[in-house]
Amino acid sequence: MKPGREAALRWLRLRQAEHDLTIARGHQERGDFSDACLMAEQVAQKGLKAFLIGHGHHSVPIHAVAQLTECCAQIDPAFAVHITAGRVLDQYDIPTRYPDVLAPPAVPFESYSQDQGTTAVAAAQ
Repeated sequence: MKPGREAALRWLRLRQAEHDLTIARGHQERGDFSDACLMAEQVAQKGLKAFLIGHGHHSVPIHAVAQLTECCAQIDPAFAVHITAGRVLDQYDIPTRYPDVLAPPAVPFESYSQDQGTTAVAAAQ
């Protein structure tokens, strides 16, 4: 069965990416900046995968937002302007979750700023 519009909407509008964006905004408002950054990265992944699935991709095993954006730009060149934002969001996938990625004694929830959270959420939108 070929994925199509319905599958794409499950990722995007019919709940998951939209829900994740609401969660990211809530984390940003509460000052949970590492969580806002992580959720923003997830929003972008899901939105871009929705676009690709909506355009007939059966599976999208890519997790890097910039790379996903480049794939989308092959279908619609308008996506190219978002590649830099994708690179910003890619910084937040792993280090926002795992303390061993950061230099000791840092832990993720103490290591991200309001500016980073704001930038991440804006990039996801």
